[in-house]
Amino acid sequence: MASHKEMPSDHLSEEIIKSGLSTSLLGRPVIHFRTIGSTMDEARKAALDNAPEGTLVVAEEQTAGRGRFQRTWVSPPDVNLYFSLILRPGPDYASQMTMMASLALAKAIRRLATENTRITIKWPNDVHISRRKIGGILIESSLAEQGRLNFSIVGMGVNVNFDPVEYPDIKDVATSLQRELGYPVPRLHILRAIMEEMEDLYQAIRQGGSVREEWALLLDTLGHQVRVAWGEQVVEGYAQGVDEDGSLVLRLPDGSLQTLAAGEVTLRT
Repeated sequence: MASHKEMPSDHLSEEIIKSGLSTSLLGRPVIHFRTIGSTMDEARKAALDNAPEGTLVVAEEQTAGRGRFQRTWVSPPDVNLYFSLILRPGPDYASQMTMMASLALAKAIRRLATENTRITIKWPNDVHISRRKIGGILIESSLAEQGRLNFSIVGMGVNVNFDPVEYPDIKDVATSLQRELGYPVPRLHILRAIMEEMEDLYQAIRQGGSVREEWALLLDTLGHQVRVAWGEQVVEGYAQGVDEDGSLVLRLPDGSLQTLAAGEVTLRT
């Protein structure tokens, strides 16, 4: 048996990914690319071509990976996870997709981490270890005629075995599983764990459940004075809670409440 430091080849392929999945929906089927612009774009093309729900698009490298607000997502080859899932949740459940995805990633990491590892979610969807970003979520949806939800693409980037110190723009705010755990992590292991955790949550949502309470328990944003920016607008207040859709509820300095569906949060010290 190989030790952590003697990790075998971490090669991914459609067959390798599918062979160990215990899911019945997610990752059925898998589309694998060596190099691609963005898994989000390829997943959207597949969805428009009537790919089945649960289709998983995975890339070893992205040349045009993106995060929220059209920011570039650093996507070096062979060391991290970059994937997108095609889901068709219906309008009643679409608002929970961001909560579901970030919670699934946090729970998957918890399987590998020690009990004292601090895993949190920065509202609305960045997963952190010790306040450094280890993964991000991007949700893009398509509306059909009469405003019906056609599909949602759940994109995820997870820093697995790369060293953020090599990237000056993110070295102070990002981390990776290898950096936190002290040994290389097989990408296949964490991918399977994410798929399993997400499928459990997704099926619960489809049956009328909610993941909000469990997700909210991991939010490190709540209970702090924060600054939220979106576009050219900025608002500051006390992060009091989140509503059923996952929107952030701020108590403003005048005592009134404001609900925000999106934005970039900065803690005020």
